[in-house]
Amino acid sequence: MALQPRCQSRNSGARRIALSKNRAQVIRGLKARDRIMSSAINYAAGLALLALLAVLAKKRRALDTKGVVAALVVGLTLLATSWIALALMIIFFLSSTALTLFRYKEKERVGAAERKGGRSAAQVLCSGAVPAALVGISLLTPECRAQLLLAAASAIAYANADTWASEIGSLSKSQPFLIVNPSVRVPPGVSGGITMLGEVGAASGSALIALTYFLLTGGNALLAFLLGWAGEVMDAILGAVLQVKYECPRCKVLWDHPVHICGSEAVYLRGSKWMKNEVINLVTELVVVLAALLTSQHL
Repeated sequence: MALQPRCQSRNSGARRIALSKNRAQVIRGLKARDRIMSSAINYAAGLALLALLAVLAKKRRALDTKGVVAALVVGLTLLATSWIALALMIIFFLSSTALTLFRYKEKERVGAAERKGGRSAAQVLCSGAVPAALVGISLLTPECRAQLLLAAASAIAYANADTWASEIGSLSKSQPFLIVNPSVRVPPGVSGGITMLGEVGAASGSALIALTYFLLTGGNALLAFLLGWAGEVMDAILGAVLQVKYECPRCKVLWDHPVHICGSEAVYLRGSKWMKNEVINLVTELVVVLAALLTSQHL
């Protein structure tokens, strides 16, 4: 009889421990449910935003039909892997589209405007596929996530710098010159041609992405900015050296296409006919990414 109170005390203690464990499990379950609900809400909001941007892109003819599909694939990939990279890509898309549409008629008159149907799937993928792949890889290598995100930000900074350089530079009052030979003047829109206004635009475009990256992550904005701007310069050099160049026999100017804007058939001069602008963009983007990954290891 003397042992009964002690047994009751032990049973009571065991019940308290069991209740405490059950309570902890319930709390963990509620927290897990809240995380799932929060993720679902965020994902739904992201889907709605991507759908809205797709509709606007098609309506404003910023992208053609295949371009919209490609943009949705890139956007959904980023939504599922990195909202930071998605935010950077959206800023790139919105700012570049706004500049593309700005004073469009003026650019069209000189042959420097983006085609009326909008950017193609190839153009979209050359800008977005590499950053999407990088953040996808970061899920498999968490220890390299910061470096891969920096590389993705640098690639997007380059894409923005390149677009801003073209769209702003084509409005310059001074005639563009070949980056590899400043004495050679070229019409607006010719690959490898640059203006000082365009280079200011390139620096501004890269800075916008780099600053946003810093505000969202606290990462190395200076490196992202420099690599983005350097990528635009490299793009211009490759365009001047490797891309096909024709000469209009009537106007005596260099041109990127076999028929000049005046309607005359241009004469082939040099360069590779298969080395399109999209190929140059992709090669440059890969170089920027490699430089970002190598440099970030020593910082």
